[in-house]
Amino acid sequence: MVIFVKCDKFNYQISLRMKPIILFILLISNAVFGQISKELSKTLKPLEKYNSFYALDEKVGEIETKVQKIAKPEELEYLALNGKNPYIKATAIKALINQKDEKLLNIFQHLIYSKDTIVYRTECLSSSISLPAFFFEELSVNDKLSPEVQQKIKSEFVEIILNEKLINLDLLNEIHYQIPADTRYYEKIRQLVIDKKSIPLLITLAKYQNENDVELIKSFKENAFPAIEEFSHPDFLPFLDTYSNHYDEFPYVFAVSKFCNDEAVNLVSKIVDLKTANLQNEICNENFCLEAFYNQIYMNDCKLFYPILENLWLTHKILSFDILDNYEENHSKEQTADFILSGLQLSGKSELISQNMYDLEKMINQNPEEDLTFDEVGKLIKLVNKLKNLSGEKYLEAVPNVIKEIDDLYVDEFIHRLSDNKSLLVHKESFVEKMKNNESAYGLLVMMNGIKELGDENLFKDCFEVIKQRRNEFSKYEIWQKRLQEFLKENNLKL
Repeated sequence: MVIFVKCDKFNYQISLRMKPIILFILLISNAVFGQISKELSKTLKPLEKYNSFYALDEKVGEIETKVQKIAKPEELEYLALNGKNPYIKATAIKALINQKDEKLLNIFQHLIYSKDTIVYRTECLSSSISLPAFFFEELSVNDKLSPEVQQKIKSEFVEIILNEKLINLDLLNEIHYQIPADTRYYEKIRQLVIDKKSIPLLITLAKYQNENDVELIKSFKENAFPAIEEFSHPDFLPFLDTYSNHYDEFPYVFAVSKFCNDEAVNLVSKIVDLKTANLQNEICNENFCLEAFYNQIYMNDCKLFYPILENLWLTHKILSFDILDNYEENHSKEQTADFILSGLQLSGKSELISQNMYDLEKMINQNPEEDLTFDEVGKLIKLVNKLKNLSGEKYLEAVPNVIKEIDDLYVDEFIHRLSDNKSLLVHKESFVEKMKNNESAYGLLVMMNGIKELGDENLFKDCFEVIKQRRNEFSKYEIWQKRLQEFLKENNLKL
């Protein structure tokens, strides 16, 4: 049976299933009579042409701010349901959440089955989200609502979805990470996992951390890893050990990293052996696979794993400054200096971690002036200065390998920022050797800028001799040849 409600310019078709919101729709219709103020209509007009939200579009923020100021609650309620496109609806929804509108639950219930989609894009990437999922997730990022209020409203939203005669499983799967572990609907979530074999909802179920769900989670086999990350029950460790062939998959590593006991240490050690034995087969470049693994393992602050991570500095030149600080606390100055030196003497580039790539909260709160996350030169200088403070002798011993590992395009920056010409000039031959073996002729000119700053005329002449010997390589590209001529003119030199 269907009820038709006519209200001036608008007709609403309402099934009996929607009886709880009939009065709500009538109230909206009667309040606005299908009309939006001219000022509001003009403000929203640009959004009518939108087919996505572009990340760098400041216009959207300006529109949202003005809508928040001029729109009445009943206008926003109307637009959330009847806006000309999803982007107008989304703008109205955000404003309603900001206003803590009392009709949020009713509006959400009416949008549960909406097919509208919001697209977000940058220059090269795009993603989409359904309008009801957008509504749900906006609650999590709204700073005008306390975390307690956010959780309360989200729980009520989920209860509305689950109380529908026809449950929108796609919507639940879309918002699964944001679903609160509310005991009111635990049984319904569990039954959906069993009946629909929903992997996303398995993750939601795991958040309840109910021991009775352990075997159910295991039954999903390799698809269980994200759920185990949410529920680190010791019974999962033998299960994870049997799937150690998934060692190079992030969901598997994320799950393993949540445990902190001797059995977990043995498993992590096994994974390290597998990863290091197969690095050449990894899809990642150089040590990135190991570095990502390293980050995840130490993020959860299980110090039982630290000896394994410390050893990766001695075998693969990967080191977190947090791990180094912990090592220093538990070892003598001499031992710490030997530890740093041993890693620096390995061939290749040091992979130094100043900021855990997965610790988003710490990254947000990090002082930008102290943040070395993407400053490769700064991290290396920090490490060698620490070694210098521990042992001047071992610092000088490390200098040749440090010079060798610096990227040619950063040699001048490294020399300038280290500001220790005296120590660097002890190993002048290392610079000459680097000039001879450097892959790119263009990089030689950058190195010469740094070598010039060292202030040693003989070293500068020796390095310039290398440029003479490699002069033909500059003809490979016109820009190289041009830069060489500029360098010669700047320094009053001739080939």
